Amino acid sequence: MTTAFCSTTDPVLESRADKLHSIPENFSLPLIALDIGMKRIGVAVCDRMAFSCRGVTCLHRKDQGWPQQFIKLVREYGSKGIVAGLPMNMDGSEGVQAADARAAVKELERFCKLPVLFQDERLSTWTAKERLYEQGLNEKKVKEKLDQTAAAVILEDFLFAHPELKA
Repeated sequence: MTTAFCSTTDPVLESRADKLHSIPENFSLPLIALDIGMKRIGVAVCDRMAFSCRGVTCLHRKDQGWPQQFIKLVREYGSKGIVAGLPMNMDGSEGVQAADARAAVKELERFCKLPVLFQDERLSTWTAKERLYEQGLNEKKVKEKLDQTAAAVILEDFLFAHPELKA
C-alpha cells in the first residue's frame, strides 16, 4: 500500500505533499474514505464519477477484525483507492491523534494493498455535525452518523482538491 499526504488548507502542508509525490497512477475512482478516531472509524464512499459522497458505516477500533471488515467494504463498493483523514492541529502540526491515524493506516496496510493518501481533516467533524443537525436529527442520531458523515466530508474535500481524478 502506498501512503502519501495531501492537504487543501495549509500551504506549508501542500508543499510537503508536493515533495512526497502527487497522486499515484494506480489511484482512481471510486474511492473509500476513513475518519479514524481512537474509538471509531467512519467510512464513506464516492460513486465512480465522484458526483456524490456518502457515509456507509462505522467500524470499532477495539474490534481487532476492523481491517477485515474494511476490506469487505472495499470489495462491496469496488474501491480503488483509500483517503484517510489526518487530524492535524489548527497550527498545522501533527499531534497524538495524527500519530494514531497513521498507526491505524499502517495496521491496515498489512491486509490491504490499495494506495492510501492522507487528507487534512481539520474541522471535518464540526462540518459533519453541523450538516446532521441541519437535517433535523436529534443528538442520539447525530452521534450515530457523525463519524461516517465526517468521512464523507473528508472525501469531498479530497475530491475538490483533485479534480483531475474526475477526468
